[in-house]
Amino acid sequence: MKMHWLVCLAPAFPLLSLALAQPPSGDNFEELAQKAGALLDSRPADAATLYKQALALRSDWAEGWMSLGGALYQLDRYAECTDALRKGIALSPKMGTAWAFLGLCEAELDDPEQALADIRKGEALGLGGNRQFEVAVRVRAAQLLISSSSFDEAPMELLPLARVGENSAIVQRTMGLAALGISSKLADLPPEKRAVIEMTGKAAWALAGQHPTEAAEAYKQLVERYPNEPGVHYAVGLYYTETDMNAALGEFQKEVKANPKHWPSLIVIGSLNVRLGEGAAALEALRQAIKYAPAKYRWLCHLEMGRAQLISDQVDAAIAEFQTAARLSPQNPQAHFFLAQAYRRVGKKEEAKAETQEFEKLKVQQDPAGVPGLRLSVPAR
Repeated sequence: MKMHWLVCLAPAFPLLSLALAQPPSGDNFEELAQKAGALLDSRPADAATLYKQALALRSDWAEGWMSLGGALYQLDRYAECTDALRKGIALSPKMGTAWAFLGLCEAELDDPEQALADIRKGEALGLGGNRQFEVAVRVRAAQLLISSSSFDEAPMELLPLARVGENSAIVQRTMGLAALGISSKLADLPPEKRAVIEMTGKAAWALAGQHPTEAAEAYKQLVERYPNEPGVHYAVGLYYTETDMNAALGEFQKEVKANPKHWPSLIVIGSLNVRLGEGAAALEALRQAIKYAPAKYRWLCHLEMGRAQLISDQVDAAIAEFQTAARLSPQNPQAHFFLAQAYRRVGKKEEAKAETQEFEKLKVQQDPAGVPGLRLSVPAR
């Protein structure tokens, strides 16, 4: 989702207009900066040339580097854009909008991990209060997560938009892609698939926006219209998870019946059976899930298998599973929390104490959604 430079960043940089109107004094600097600012929108190539000349005179002009990045972005010169933005950020590192815009440029250079890291740094510092810019940043971040099959993380990027009443089509469609677990770009999909995505996105977005009546009707229509579409029963199952575990379990089982290799449904079937106290049924589903789940989610399979073993009083087996989960995902607090529980069950007090300390340390470092007591975050496909 590429936005025009002025729509995207000029309102987001509160110092930019001031810097262009009143640039620092210097030999010919003021004239160059004013001309560059006047041409930034209409003639970005000429603006870039002028910004470079001005910056040769005053290399410590942070907003000038960022404006140069904006000109280069319009010209699709993304490598040069990122270089200019990094120089500006080095001079003004607390500007969240600059970090986020750097992430957008890096995404265009097919560097998704660095793009996400810089976008998240920008989100942490603040996106400047410009709705269009925030939508562009959060949708792009969600798209990057979806393309890497991180379907559970993508909605978390979009949820802040639901809280402010954002209701644009691109946001809902992105939510639909995440809910159905489709990593393809929307434009690459046939019209009939896009219709399913739009309907799913509408339902999921109504739920995210806390419109329960609208969400209930939308999910009902979704499953009635597309009962055999891959991912639909999983999406509906997630909707029921917090309100009706039996209904949720039924939807996930329908998904697996149609697609036995649908590992996210298998993981959630395992998790729900743990919550219902059905250890054997949980293990059966999880042992299937681990055959098909991508490597990045196998820690979750081991974690849930450990919980299933724990409720079945197979404590030694549970410890082995929790140890594997902690090794595969050492920064996840849940693995350390449950490993500490298991160690206490067998009287290993020192080990339990160490794991509890690790859990507490990670808990304060990370989002509360990642700690036990809240619903496990499970990928959509």
